[in-house]
Amino acid sequence: MPYYFYSACTVNDLPVGGRLRVAVEGYPVCLYNVEGTYFASTDSCPHERVSLGDGGTLDGATITCGAHRWSFDVRTGECHNNPGHKLRLFPVGRKGDEIFVGFWVNEGDGEEPRADP
Repeated sequence: MPYYFYSACTVNDLPVGGRLRVAVEGYPVCLYNVEGTYFASTDSCPHERVSLGDGGTLDGATITCGAHRWSFDVRTGECHNNPGHKLRLFPVGRKGDEIFVGFWVNEGDGEEPRADP
């Protein structure tokens, strides 16, 4: 599946162990720095759509929603306490000091890149 990558932030904006809520092309995304590796997900918890960037807590590779304590592995999207649910992840790239988030593109359909396939 092809992706189009958009600039999201710089490495200085996201220290090791940090999380950052950003809007990428108007879409709310939460970025994570887990031991120097960057990950990205939709900013809202799939349970009640609460912001993970504003109210969540990152511990290692686990983001925990501040509203109802649902927790997810930011590397896989897997939910620790409700296995039937998953956090939507996006591919992340880095070029120099800039971090990019990839949105899905359906080649040949004439549409703009989008976050939701």
